[in-house]
Amino acid sequence: MELKDYLKSYEGARRENFLSRVALIICLVIILILLVAVLSKRTLVTITPYTLVQDSWISNSDGADSYREAWALFFAQELGNITPDTIDFVSKRIGPLLSPAIYHDFMAIINSQAEHIKEDRITLRFEARSVLYEPETNKTFVTGNLYTRSVSGKELRDFRTYEFEIGISNFAPVLLSMNTYNDVPKTMKQLQLEESRRKSREERAGASN
Repeated sequence: MELKDYLKSYEGARRENFLSRVALIICLVIILILLVAVLSKRTLVTITPYTLVQDSWISNSDGADSYREAWALFFAQELGNITPDTIDFVSKRIGPLLSPAIYHDFMAIINSQAEHIKEDRITLRFEARSVLYEPETNKTFVTGNLYTRSVSGKELRDFRTYEFEIGISNFAPVLLSMNTYNDVPKTMKQLQLEESRRKSREERAGASN
């Protein structure tokens, strides 16, 4: 019997209908799997931070180490390079990137420093030397030299570390916390070293007594 004659028969029509249903079910399963994969996949955005010379990426709530380093360097440069004429502009640039938890305290400090800088005509200049991201604490450390110039033209140089905790929300950076000090970065390793030295001093002091 030829194929077309077979398909015209009752048995052939029933077999064709069965195979069509199986093929339809397989297609639906494949579509469902693809749909779940697309919906569950994190959206990634490839960027090139202007403060770094390498590509980076972010998703809705996460990002590459280089992305956090780039923004930490941005914050350090903004806060470390200030003149009486630019302090208000800097605060407006940084304000929208602050976490609500620190916004009011941070802006209060910035406004207080702004008054001091304007009154004394102080100029700050920061030269970054290194950037380090610590995944264990989500802290990024920017170190370098901070130059402070008074109205008389005298310039003082200090070693400065800017310590930032930067989160990511809706594909944008959020400054969660900040600290600055004239010392080496307070990384976990450094803090453990300092704690070890402190205990050693206490032990020696106890032994001498």
